[in-house]
Amino acid sequence: MKIVIIDYGSGNIRSVENAFKYSVNNNNLNYKVQVTNKLDLIKKADYIVLPGVGAYPDCKDGLIKIEGLIEVLIDQVIKNGKPFLGICVGMQLMGEYGFEKTSTMGFGWLEGNVEKIKSIGKDALGRNLKIPHMGWNNLKIYKTKHPILKNISELERFYFVHSYYLNTLKEDQILADTNYNHKIPAIVGKDNFIGVQFHPEKSSESGQKIITNWLNWKP
Repeated sequence: MKIVIIDYGSGNIRSVENAFKYSVNNNNLNYKVQVTNKLDLIKKADYIVLPGVGAYPDCKDGLIKIEGLIEVLIDQVIKNGKPFLGICVGMQLMGEYGFEKTSTMGFGWLEGNVEKIKSIGKDALGRNLKIPHMGWNNLKIYKTKHPILKNISELERFYFVHSYYLNTLKEDQILADTNYNHKIPAIVGKDNFIGVQFHPEKSSESGQKIITNWLNWKP
């Protein structure tokens, strides 16, 4: 089985690669991890990962600059049904539009737009909430039986770094959320594609469980 992590100039690619290799080795999985932007290799992948760090329009531009990449993603994920994982901005791109800096069209795989986190409010210590949302947070789990959430407890914490979030009214798309002044979808998806707003590659053992669950998922 081949896991392709897409390198399009955005995202902490090496950290993601190392996290997936660790999961593969630690669980004795017969997977090969590749980091690439070559379309022929992406077409041959069994599992596809799209990381993303930075501004939404910059990440979208990075994808556009690799001619044919978005079309191949749509073909492999939507038409061929290959398991897909979007991380941080890679997750946000699954929505309809992003409103960071300007209006930017997303993939439209999920209903909802990417908007700035509302900053009115105070944290548990009475301090004004800061943007970006940066740090460790628990999840509120809604789809407890989804394979991505196997053996995941609401006591576990995951690492977030973001100023924007997927604002969606489609509750059936939200597998888990977190709270930073208001509810923020933390794990979203349907069919064969999943997105996580947090960084599993930076979330210690809990992040490793998410990665392993995704690799064992057979949508």
